Amino acid sequence: MNQKFEKSQKLKKWLKWMETIHDEILGLVQDANMFREVQDIIRGNPRIQKPSAFYSYLARTYSSHALAGLRRQIKLHKDSISFVGLLDEIAKNPEELSRSYFDSLCSYPNGPDLCQVIKMDDFAPYADASGAHVCPQVAKADRARLESAVKTHEAFADKRVAHWDKREPEVVPTFGELDDCIKLLDETYVKYHLLFHAESMDTLMPTYQYEWKSIFREPWLKVGFGSAKGLIHISEDFDDELSDFKEYME
Repeated sequence: MNQKFEKSQKLKKWLKWMETIHDEILGLVQDANMFREVQDIIRGNPRIQKPSAFYSYLARTYSSHALAGLRRQIKLHKDSISFVGLLDEIAKNPEELSRSYFDSLCSYPNGPDLCQVIKMDDFAPYADASGAHVCPQVAKADRARLESAVKTHEAFADKRVAHWDKREPEVVPTFGELDDCIKLLDETYVKYHLLFHAESMDTLMPTYQYEWKSIFREPWLKVGFGSAKGLIHISEDFDDELSDFKEYME
């Protein structure tokens, strides 16, 4: 039979925090992916001068946005929601994120099958010695990793993004370093998504799918990248210059 579990007010608050953190980190992950794809488009387009004003604008805008989002997730403030704030609370109140709560999410009306037993064992690597709740040291270590990764670039965010200090910053983050910070946020969120929802995932980055209804009234089709090979034909003049936009390319 299903296990009953009464959530505390604190646990309910944490679940709401996870929703907010999810949306913000998802935005960072998607934006980082989109920025990389646009970079590839620019590099592969011989008609765009390099370096170009467009690329410079894109780079400044993306880096400012990414730094602001990263900085927000490591700030510990009583009036704001951040990943570091959540990890701090978990470390102080580990009993709230308990094995009992996790097991209650793994319902099994007809007795646990093998898959559900394996799912319930997913909690074990993050539990304390008693196995009763999440280990506070795990939350502390995750917080320290996030702070260490992002704080390297916090001064740059404060001086150049928030206040536009004209003095040359000591450390200028590279796009690769921003990617690493966002990847770490993504990986850390995935871990706590498992603990809060008993659902595993590899990343917040969605797998995009395209849907359309065929002209033959077939059921809806979902086609992933590469699976439409041979179905779509592009005209030979697809890459030709468009006279209407010629003045913008000069």
